[in-house]
Order: sequence, then C-alpha cells, then structure tokens
Amino acid sequence: MLCVIGTIFFILLIWTVWGNKALMVSTISISSSHIPAAFSGFRIAQVSDLHNSEFGKNNTELLKLLSESRPDIIAITGDLIDANHTDVGIALGFAQESVRIAPTYYATGNHEAASPQYDTLKAGLEEAGVIVLEDEAVSLERNGETITLLGLGDPDFTVKGDMFGETSAMVSTKLKNLDDGEGGGIPFCSHIGQNCLKRM
Repeated sequence: MLCVIGTIFFILLIWTVWGNKALMVSTISISSSHIPAAFSGFRIAQVSDLHNSEFGKNNTELLKLLSESRPDIIAITGDLIDANHTDVGIALGFAQESVRIAPTYYATGNHEAASPQYDTLKAGLEEAGVIVLEDEAVSLERNGETITLLGLGDPDFTVKGDMFGETSAMVSTKLKNLDDGEGGGIPFCSHIGQNCLKRM
C-alpha cells in the first residue's frame, strides 16, 4: 500500500513540476456584436504566470511561439516575476523582446504585489516600451474604430487576502470607474480580472 501511495505522490510531483515549466497554448475565438467590425481577426497573445521561468535561453522558445502567432498586441497579465525567487533581469529581457513582436501591455499579479522589487520591474518595463496599466484604460484604434483595454492592479496591492470577500467588489468598482459610461461591451478578464477588453 505504501508503494502505491508513494508512486501516486511521485506521479503528482512530476505532473506539477512539468505543468509549471511547460509552454501551454490555448486559442480562444470571441464573437460579439459589441466588438467593432474593424477588430475582426484582431489577435491578442496573452502571457500569464511566467514566474521568472525561461523557455529556452533568454526565452527564445516562448518568443518564437509569440512571433509565429502574429499578435496585434501582447498582454502580460500578471506574475511575470516570482516573489520568492525574483529575477528582474529575466522578466525585463523577455519584455524587451516582446515589444519587438507587438505592442505589449502589462497588468500586475499577486507576485508583483508581494515583491519589494516591483518598482524596479515597473520602471524597467516602461523603459523597454511596455505600457503598464495600473487601474487604467487605453484606447486601441483600428480603421477608425476603437476598443478599450483595461488593466487593473492586482487586488493584493490594496487588500492582503480576501477574508471578507472584498476582492470581487473592489474589482467590480474599479471596472465601473473605468467604464466609458455607455454600459455596453463585454469585458473579458484573466488573472483575477486584471486585463479586460471591452468596447469603447
């Protein structure tokens, strides 16, 4: 019996390590009457939860994959660094190359909120040409039509933990404050709602 439990534990350990170190690609197509016709075929490459990982030397494998996907923009949605083993150089090296592929936008994750090196990371990202969105909205224009990209700072910058369920209400309030007032559109969000695309 102990042998079976040990084998199961070993398999789970291997699966966990592989899952945290493997490149995984998911393709999602979104159709909505709220998205302007000019944005038909608009491609967003979302990169999330790298946690300072490197895929190939200097992230060459990841960057090649991004380049081959031909994105119109790249959205980095949190945990670019790992708060426990922060290497700002790896994160910035990736960002400096991603901006060569497509305009790159960044919203924070809980690991950035927990890292004392976040200010250094943010300054380096901005210097590299990445647009850092902390509770901000930017308009993206294509053939005379626009959509709005919303970037919310991770709730952990404000509230540590979620003992009373305040995170959801806080994210909703931030989104409402960034809304253009038309009430239309369908935000789609990831990593606790940090990066959202909606019609302007």
